[in-house]
Amino acid sequence: MLRDQDIDAWRSAGIITQAQAERMLADLSARRKDRASDKLIMTVSTIGALLLGIGAILFVSANWQGFSHWTKSLILAGSTFAVTAAGYWIGYETKTLPRVGTALVFLGTLLLGATIFFFAQMYHVQANSHVLVLLWLAGVLPLIYLLRSTAIAGLSLVLGFVWFGLFVFRGMMFDWHEFPAFPVLYLLAGVLTFEVGGLHYTIEGLGPIARVYRIGALKVMMASLFLLTFEFISGKEWFGHAAPYFSPQITLGIVLIGAAAAAGAAVNGLKNPSRSETITLETRISLGLTALTLLYFLMPLPHTNVYPVLFNLAMAGCILAFIAVGYRREDLWLVNFGMSALGLLVLVRYCDFFWELLPRSLFFMIGGALLVLGGIALERQRRTLQVRFAHHGRPQ
Repeated sequence: MLRDQDIDAWRSAGIITQAQAERMLADLSARRKDRASDKLIMTVSTIGALLLGIGAILFVSANWQGFSHWTKSLILAGSTFAVTAAGYWIGYETKTLPRVGTALVFLGTLLLGATIFFFAQMYHVQANSHVLVLLWLAGVLPLIYLLRSTAIAGLSLVLGFVWFGLFVFRGMMFDWHEFPAFPVLYLLAGVLTFEVGGLHYTIEGLGPIARVYRIGALKVMMASLFLLTFEFISGKEWFGHAAPYFSPQITLGIVLIGAAAAAGAAVNGLKNPSRSETITLETRISLGLTALTLLYFLMPLPHTNVYPVLFNLAMAGCILAFIAVGYRREDLWLVNFGMSALGLLVLVRYCDFFWELLPRSLFFMIGGALLVLGGIALERQRRTLQVRFAHHGRPQ
């Protein structure tokens, strides 16, 4: 990304003239204003589209008993089709209002979900059925690749993770002793989604879609891995009070998703044309996390805390990998994400180890001082990285 400092340096070095520098600075300023205006238009349009969708849903709900089945069907299906078609026409066909059109198409995907669930209610289908979410997901997936929409890709990501839970946990109705399977499922589902996102990089034009999938997957993976670092989930503190038994459906679902995650990691590594070190590292981490998670799920050790230690080491290793890859690729988001995760892990482990060992006043004083110093260090590092990475732009 071109910066004012670059233009000034070129002018000082005699590479460009004063007049050229002034024109470039004016163009750069105009471009920044255009980007700010685009963001504002997109934000306003999206909020407006969401309000329209909420209003339409509330209108149908308020008059639900007064409408016949045919009327309900026409209103729901017709509004979904009309909004999506209008958004596509003005945003992608004529391109007269691209931002508004994008927002309307996104509204159409939301209305599609509302339509599916309203139809399910009319025909007395349980709302927590995974089939309904799967139908919604199947309806929005084609739009991602036809329109190259990152917003719809984000919606599909949410729907995919919701479907995983509904499918494996029988509509999210599980016994309390099965709770450790929850972070296991989403850690494996995160690995699978991350690898699917990586495969998108092999298709021209899908780089932004791939980044949406991979960033979302990383967040889910790290949140799940963080839960598994606690003794009351993966250690004897939990299994000492509950038998490590999971229903056949949960076991089969998690094993299948784990196998798919491992296969995705292997395929992603083999399809890497550059054989880059980053892809190789990603493949090894994905396979390692998948193996450790399946080992913990299929072979729990109720009387030891081996797994919490292993999961803490795995999380620390992932964080160091994020920071290292972020530096190598000059990806500020990845570095910030790794540093934030490191700060959270250190804070939680500090509380675990020193809560009972230190007097309360000393505990809070030391903890507060560490947080302040850590915040100062992170802020300085963030500013340094922003200056260092700025001229390269945001990586895919």
